[in-house]
Amino acid sequence: MIKAVIFDMGSVLIGAEWRIIYKRIAKKLRLSEEKVKKISRPLLDKWNIGKINEREFWKGFEEQLGRKIDCSFTKNLWFRSHINYVRDIRESWKIIAELRAKKVLLAIISNTIPPHVQSHRKTGRISKLRKLGVKFFIWSCSVGLRKPNPKIYKIALKKLKLPAKEYIFIDDKLAHIKAAKKLGMIGIHFQTPKKLKKDLIKLGVL
Repeated sequence: MIKAVIFDMGSVLIGAEWRIIYKRIAKKLRLSEEKVKKISRPLLDKWNIGKINEREFWKGFEEQLGRKIDCSFTKNLWFRSHINYVRDIRESWKIIAELRAKKVLLAIISNTIPPHVQSHRKTGRISKLRKLGVKFFIWSCSVGLRKPNPKIYKIALKKLKLPAKEYIFIDDKLAHIKAAKKLGMIGIHFQTPKKLKKDLIKLGVL
């Protein structure tokens, strides 16, 4: 019997602004978006688990680029972009409300950076999700682990004290779902809220 559902955040409960921020950086620095992504991704992987901070991210970017970047542009760029461009996927939030009505335990596991967590707080997103029944949030940048590392899923298992088979894990990335399944959890690949609802109905959760 399913007793808990764990959601990813980006591209599941909220839209993703990665393409927008890459485009903004590319335009400002006169680079291709592909070049910006190539430089950013390894640095973001470190930032995601707290190994570097925002200042160190941009320092690393400058080192890869071989030139300085105007700090008036970079200051709080990730926070500002998240606040301005990310919107809730309302249909997914409605599913959370339906799960709460069914007495299902809810949680979030998200690979993210501190400015995005700050954005969630500033917009009231975290408090709204708590009111919808989300018990806890596991942020990769806070725990020093990121999906698909199995240890980050084990934190949730320990917190809710349930057998893995009683969890559903929902994510838009197949690699993250595969890791959850290896621990015995049920995985759902998120594509659209409509399909997610159908999948949850098939599993007898809704």
